[in-house]
Amino acid sequence: MILALLMLASTSLVALDWAELENEEKMETEGRAGPDADIVSIIAPMATTTDTVTGETRNTLRAGENVNFDIYIANSGDADITEMSVTVTVYIAEGGNRQGVATDSAGNELSWTNGDVVCDDTFVCPWQTLAPGDTLSNGKYRMNYQGSNVVWTPDTGDYMVVISVDALDDTGIENDEKEIIVKVTDWQDIVLDLSWDSGKEVESGSDQKAFTLEISTDGSTSWSARNVTVALQVTGLLDSATDSLNNDILGTTTHTDFGNLSNVEVFRHENEDNNFTLDDRYVMDFGQSTSWTGYLDPDTSSISGDYKVQVNLVSFVMYGQFPDCEEVVNNRNDPNLTMTYIHNCEVLKYQDDDASTSEDEIMGKIQTYHDIGITQLVVNQGYIGEEDELNGTFEIFSGPSLPGLTNGPLNPTWSKVQATVQHMGSDPGNEYDWKVTFNIENTQTGELHTEDADSCMFGTGPDYMHMMLGFNETDPMAAAEVGEACIMFNFVPGIYNITASVSMINIPTEDDGTGTMVGKYSDMSGRNNNAEIYEISALNNRPTVTLTLENTEDIIIGETMIDIAADAYDADDETGEGLNYVWTHPGMELAEDGTPLPSLCNGLGSGFANCVLFAGEQIFAGIQNYGVTVTDEFGSSTTAYINVFTWNAVQANSTASHTVGEGDNAVVTEIDMIYNLVYNGANAFTFTLAGTDESVTKDLSEFGYAGEYNSEAVLDYDPLTRYLGGDVYSQNISISYNSDHLTPTSIFWVSPSNVWVELDATLSESSSSGIIEIDPGMDVLGAGNIVLMGGELQIIEVPTASPSGLSVVATKGGNIEATWGYSGSTVPDFDYLSMEICDSANNCDTTRENVSVNGAMMSGQTDTTHGETYTFTLQVCNLGGCNPTIATGSAVADKQVDGDVKATSMSVANKDDSTWTVTWVVDGDASDVAGWKVCWSDYAWTVAGDMPTQCTDALSAGDAEIMKPGGTSKKYHFTAVAFDDKGNMNTDVSMTDIQLTIDNTQTDPCEADPNSEECQTIGTDEAKGAEVPTWTWGVIIGLVVVAFVVGAFILSRGGDGDGDKDWDY
Repeated sequence: MILALLMLASTSLVALDWAELENEEKMETEGRAGPDADIVSIIAPMATTTDTVTGETRNTLRAGENVNFDIYIANSGDADITEMSVTVTVYIAEGGNRQGVATDSAGNELSWTNGDVVCDDTFVCPWQTLAPGDTLSNGKYRMNYQGSNVVWTPDTGDYMVVISVDALDDTGIENDEKEIIVKVTDWQDIVLDLSWDSGKEVESGSDQKAFTLEISTDGSTSWSARNVTVALQVTGLLDSATDSLNNDILGTTTHTDFGNLSNVEVFRHENEDNNFTLDDRYVMDFGQSTSWTGYLDPDTSSISGDYKVQVNLVSFVMYGQFPDCEEVVNNRNDPNLTMTYIHNCEVLKYQDDDASTSEDEIMGKIQTYHDIGITQLVVNQGYIGEEDELNGTFEIFSGPSLPGLTNGPLNPTWSKVQATVQHMGSDPGNEYDWKVTFNIENTQTGELHTEDADSCMFGTGPDYMHMMLGFNETDPMAAAEVGEACIMFNFVPGIYNITASVSMINIPTEDDGTGTMVGKYSDMSGRNNNAEIYEISALNNRPTVTLTLENTEDIIIGETMIDIAADAYDADDETGEGLNYVWTHPGMELAEDGTPLPSLCNGLGSGFANCVLFAGEQIFAGIQNYGVTVTDEFGSSTTAYINVFTWNAVQANSTASHTVGEGDNAVVTEIDMIYNLVYNGANAFTFTLAGTDESVTKDLSEFGYAGEYNSEAVLDYDPLTRYLGGDVYSQNISISYNSDHLTPTSIFWVSPSNVWVELDATLSESSSSGIIEIDPGMDVLGAGNIVLMGGELQIIEVPTASPSGLSVVATKGGNIEATWGYSGSTVPDFDYLSMEICDSANNCDTTRENVSVNGAMMSGQTDTTHGETYTFTLQVCNLGGCNPTIATGSAVADKQVDGDVKATSMSVANKDDSTWTVTWVVDGDASDVAGWKVCWSDYAWTVAGDMPTQCTDALSAGDAEIMKPGGTSKKYHFTAVAFDDKGNMNTDVSMTDIQLTIDNTQTDPCEADPNSEECQTIGTDEAKGAEVPTWTWGVIIGLVVVAFVVGAFILSRGGDGDGDKDWDY
């Protein structure tokens, strides 16, 4: 059977195409027609994951530590990507769902968009294209914003990192975004640091060597470590090793006494405050550091050999509420139940959250240790000088103004790359010759520049000329411990890797014993010979520009110069003389083909940062747009715009003909009108003026002129456009006429609906010429008739009477009452009283009242507000104006007792058979209290507004007497309330009560005085004079029988079928 199956399988496999078995991995979007930006993966930060079995969380971020964003972006299409932006946004995550955008400590949203990743501007974008199948930045693009790497310093929490790309003509959007969940947690760290006290990296020589162990605490939040224990290992060719107390530490020793010895809490019950324990512990608080010193004596019998000191964290103790502190106990009330407590306790830890700092080591050698190294690599920029483009050199005049740069963005300009080197050997007396080799690689073009240097002029710090590294006792100027080397390099826009390597040169030689000459020494540590700056970008900074209108006064056509200033800044051009300004504005002249000619404001350098134009044409009127484009020497440009408002100014005029007289005496005279208008509008303002044959007679009493007047001329006026006051800056009208023909005395405007308005006009005459100057007010004068009225004006006199004796008084309930009289004689139906009432915010209400009125009242229910001051202003007026004598008065509305005064601790007691004494304590601000009342009733009330109206004045504040009422026994309830001088009274709930008992029992007078005459026993001698007549007994018996019959009848009325009548007994 097995043989048959194998034969069948072999025949099937023969038919297979083996290429089908190849596992060729292809992207889902492969073969797209056009460019396709594809976020393949997010490299950093890594997504946080949780093991479903163990619950272990992996790839968490540490709170407070900087995070960069590295992305694998590819072009999965079949055409170049020519424009692309990248966006990184960090969201709050709850339950794995995206919430709002997270913010930093300053409240700024954690979202960055770099719009200059790929574009055709070589001075702005590091990549001009991304070819099909290529990856951005060799498969690891670090998110960059404005030339610097984006850095996120997270707080604890759950976040969703969302990264998206936006490419021009992208053919697939489903791969343009990726998201991951990251968890940020708090962390604790104990940092162990060993160092030689000499400062050397590697010790050497035969003398005693001192070293220091520094222990410190670090982390994202405040915490403390107790009883930190470390293991120290001292090994190698040593005669002895001791601590500061001369204890032997050779080999492996354990040490614990770090920090401060303190008596601290080591246990506390979760619920029982008094259940805690104290004990002594060595405590290191957050941020605290402590040092421990040791001493080594090298083995002097050995010619060469090594020794070293190592330290490792063994354990430490943390105190707090931890899962290890859980205690489960039986429930005292129910033995079937348990209770769980999480106490505060100490927990022993064997590892902190950063293992890399939990160990350290230092090395030493018996023999001389030869070493030099690079301690710093920087880029210096901001030089002023002159470039020789032919030879590719740059002559420096001054600088740098931007020294010591270690990260981007760099300006695309000539710069100095500088390395600092240092003697790090064991014997400064050994002098070393040296050089530094610089390698600067443009990662985009692959171009590599290599250059050696051993001196540095115009670098960071003083100029340095080459000398040996070390110390020359006989000639101190021949050697120095530190040296500088730098080269000049012209950075063009791009991304660079910069490396510097120091090497020993010109090493003396010696015979190795075989006749071969070898160097006497060599650099014994290569790890400090190199320094690098990776992926530093040189980006051209686009210039920035803003426009500001320098004018402080309003701009008016034909009167004002427009002055606009461009505030431009270019980080690569400190003087700004390399910036070119191109302006656009109204009024630019046009070429024959209709295109605008360059503005006279255009030019190169800071002298063209202002554009001054004369607003002489109406094309400048209204809101017009002005712009400037500023371009730097690399061709990058920025444009700014500003809208400038200019008032239009027009002098419009028109002439009307008017006929004066009749028949042979008729004369045609001309009337000229000029309208000067400064307004908001681009169109020209015009109007028409025409004479009419109309003649008008008008009673002008309403305008303050007594009697009727006749018109001199009626003109038909019609403006093309009417502007309201908000669009009018200024205006005036001038009318000229022949004063031999016309003699106007007043000017009116009459609307089409025959509404007359007197114009504010000034009339003057000179010789035979008359001029009328009119102020139209705020709005442009509307269409209508302009009527020139003649006749001598009889001006109505103002009233002689005036208000007097004004009294304004506030009364109960917020009412305000005003009364007044009049001085002088008023004219009824002609004079009127102008009454203005204003509150303290100057909100006023003015009415016209008959002069027969001599009083007014403001209602507290509808007209006043408590505590508000109301002022009355009275004046007698007529059509001719108002008497200048005015009367004013004011009062403050008072609706309630001010302050928080109230009665407390109230009680009532019997003073005597007819009087209660009520007492209370006054609490609160009683400054507005004029007296107290006690209000009472035979029912209780819990709402202050239900307080009864039966009230009695108090004897004093806190004491009152109430006359007891008659009637039956009842419980009575009391409260005490304050009232002010206006009679306003507070209300309150009932606060105390007392039971009133009234005894209505009738006492038999014979029981009280049985010896009285009327109480003598009938039939005795004493009662002989008071015997009851015989007929009286018959009457008594009859009355009893009648009462019995009547009672029986009443009881029968309450029988079945009669309901529950109130008289059924």
